[in-house]
Amino acid sequence: MGQTFMTSLLLRPLRGLVSVLAGNESDRQIAAGAALGVVLGLVPKDNLIAVALGVLLCSLRVNRTAGLGAAALLALACPWVDPLAHKLGLKLLAFPGMQDWYAWLYEAPLGAWLGFNNTVVLGSLMIGLYVAYPVYLITRTLTAKVRPTATRWILRFKIARLLLGADVTTRLGALT
Repeated sequence: MGQTFMTSLLLRPLRGLVSVLAGNESDRQIAAGAALGVVLGLVPKDNLIAVALGVLLCSLRVNRTAGLGAAALLALACPWVDPLAHKLGLKLLAFPGMQDWYAWLYEAPLGAWLGFNNTVVLGSLMIGLYVAYPVYLITRTLTAKVRPTATRWILRFKIARLLLGADVTTRLGALT
């Protein structure tokens, strides 16, 4: 059991990549997963917003592999985005018409854990929401154009067919 479990853990990322390109999920699901992953990747991970975005990524009918991949890539870019997010968050927190709402939100139950009082959290959430739709459109267009050719190319290799078959048999419970 231990060796099968370790092999499954090692092959899961590769299986996920193959299933993104050659799986049965639609271009919309892949693009939506990537867009949600971009927002998740930009937001700092020590607040309730990041937890809610992670729950959304895992519970909606989107491609989790594309979402987690986008989140991992954008999390690496966060040190370069944080100064811009700080400036944007500072402007949004200092906006005079929103002060009462921010105070009410902070005093609400779980409000302090949301992180809206942090300039980087608020700014990066706004940047993530701003770029989510263009990421969705670009990913959907690229996926529609590249995926058929990539699927034919990937399925030529026996390892890809084995990975997709292993995915199906694990879902059926044949490999435990």
